[in-house]
Amino acid sequence: MEITVMRSLCLVLLVVVAAECAPHPQTVYITNQSPSHLYINTASGQTQMLTDGYNGTSDIIQLVLYPSDVESRKPQMASVLLYGTVRGVLTLIQSDPPVGRTEIVGTITGLTPGLHGFHVHETGNLTCGCKSTGGHYNPFQRTHGAPQAHIRHIGDLGNILADPSGTATISILDHQVSLVGPNSVIGRAIVIHAGEDDLGTGGDAGSLKTGNAGGRVGCGVIGRA
Repeated sequence: MEITVMRSLCLVLLVVVAAECAPHPQTVYITNQSPSHLYINTASGQTQMLTDGYNGTSDIIQLVLYPSDVESRKPQMASVLLYGTVRGVLTLIQSDPPVGRTEIVGTITGLTPGLHGFHVHETGNLTCGCKSTGGHYNPFQRTHGAPQAHIRHIGDLGNILADPSGTATISILDHQVSLVGPNSVIGRAIVIHAGEDDLGTGGDAGSLKTGNAGGRVGCGVIGRA
């Protein structure tokens, strides 16, 4: 949900969380002196106590203010040059920032035929090759999952499929990856893994953390284009 907050307007949000259990809804008052866009992300993955007298938890609604100047609303683009045992160039396009979906397109060669885990990792540090990019980008501390799952890392992009020649054509449209805002993937890394990502269904701790996708065969930093 996106709300435009006009100049000198006091915005009152009535946030009802787990209404069947909470004795009172939560009311949030926001006063803003300049135009901006208010982004409400109900999938933040965080929890808090609803009231002093209620012992349950529920999703927090994350509120993020973005500037409403013309530049912030322009389509965003980034590119990735892949290194390692694979080669390729990827392009990321977010046509309607800050909350519109991001498209990832490109071609990767040098893969073994079959499925390969494909993720955004925490950092763009390549000093030790792909090993130094950290784990999956996961600012909300969730478990690993499929791209279409509600519970997943922001960096969980599933699998790519390499044909018998070892070439994978990438065309992904993702609703959590963004090129702007506090959880932007700019400056982080895309990593291609040696094996298939089990999408968190493997039934062990590794599955819920990495998808058991194996070693890292290629990576590159996501940079603005």
